[in-house]
Amino acid sequence: MNDVREALARLAADPAGRGVLAEIEATEGSAPRKTGARMLLGPDGRFSGTVGGGGLEYLAQRDARDVLRAGGELRRTYSLGSAPGEATGAICGGSATVVFRVLGPEDAAALLAALPKPPRVLLFGAGHVGRALADVLALLDLPVTVTDPRAELLTAERFPAAERRVVPEERMTVDAAAEDLVVILTHSHALDYAVLRQAMATEARYVGLIGSRKKSALFRERLAADGVPPADIEARLHMPVGLPIGAETPEEIAVSIAAELIAELHK
Repeated sequence: MNDVREALARLAADPAGRGVLAEIEATEGSAPRKTGARMLLGPDGRFSGTVGGGGLEYLAQRDARDVLRAGGELRRTYSLGSAPGEATGAICGGSATVVFRVLGPEDAAALLAALPKPPRVLLFGAGHVGRALADVLALLDLPVTVTDPRAELLTAERFPAAERRVVPEERMTVDAAAEDLVVILTHSHALDYAVLRQAMATEARYVGLIGSRKKSALFRERLAADGVPPADIEARLHMPVGLPIGAETPEEIAVSIAAELIAELHK
């Protein structure tokens, strides 16, 4: 699915472009998306983003096309069961009110500037799991920076979706902001701890490290001995990284890590 942010950027760069933004204004009861969810109909007829899928989205796409032809603004409530509104065929029981408005290039540029930037994922390690995780995160529209001293692994061919690829000349450095997510998957336990120690000194909201339970226990002890407050370790450190789904292959581990990142972002 195309990212709404990218679609807005394309519309902003098209002097003659016109699109329609559909945004959930309110929900009642059970609904597939929350207030603020967006879908954009671009000048090329393509849709980006989603307001919920199924019958709701089918009708919303129909209405977006109508608004693009007629202009103006439309506010419509869709019933997802017993609630009032246009029937969608859903049985969730709630409703969603969607506002449609036409956007020109200037409107798209203004909205794009107002959107909060998505959190970055700072990924340390370009091995099998790192490569698989970068691919999964691209589907989630999360910007990824991959850092690894092994230039032969950190290539555009192996990491085509990475926003940045960093091959440090000396040591890996962690420059994480408060909303960033740090995932450590290096090829060396010593390097893992060096990066982890730096990450815990930043304000990154999430720090994840791959490893066994024994490694996790040892690293937690070392962090405490190095003066990292136990409450900080408990609040931010995810080690072993990923949800416990029995993952074994690099691809399965990547899915478990991505799922944990989603859970963190939706806290």
